Amino acid sequence: MLGIDAFLEILAKAGVRHIFGNPGSTELPLNDALVADDRFQYIFGLQEVPLTAMADGYAMASGTPGIVCVHICCGLGNSMGMLYNAHCEGTPLMILAGQQDRRLRFEDPVLAGDMVAAASPWTKWAVEVQRAEDVPNAVRRALQTALTPPTGPVFLSLPVDLQLERVENLDLT
Repeated sequence: MLGIDAFLEILAKAGVRHIFGNPGSTELPLNDALVADDRFQYIFGLQEVPLTAMADGYAMASGTPGIVCVHICCGLGNSMGMLYNAHCEGTPLMILAGQQDRRLRFEDPVLAGDMVAAASPWTKWAVEVQRAEDVPNAVRRALQTALTPPTGPVFLSLPVDLQLERVENLDLT
């Protein structure tokens, strides 16, 4: 199983059916996985502000966590105003961002940065997953944190190479 498949499996088990997103190169594994997965409806948008607002509104109306996928640092930056709103409203929202390949970490790749530090002031929990075998636990914790009163947004970063990493014997319950 790939890291991104584990991500989707935990979301599906939690009852998530809609993912809002503006894909970029670091989110392509997610988009490829969604093509073959009919458990989810992907709502595509051209810019992160309205997408984050839609995921926020969906979470408030449905009572389930809103999931929005943004493109790396620029996408997180674009979504910050709506993230602040979700923080103030206590909306159970998960912002997912791809991150550059971990092997490029010390080469200052374009658009890479410390997204956890940027998201932390307006989230209940923010993390960049570093091991594919940690994806299920990270997603479970993010969802639980977002939904535990007082509810609020969380941030999860998945490096592109981690999304494609093959792992076995994961606890997907």
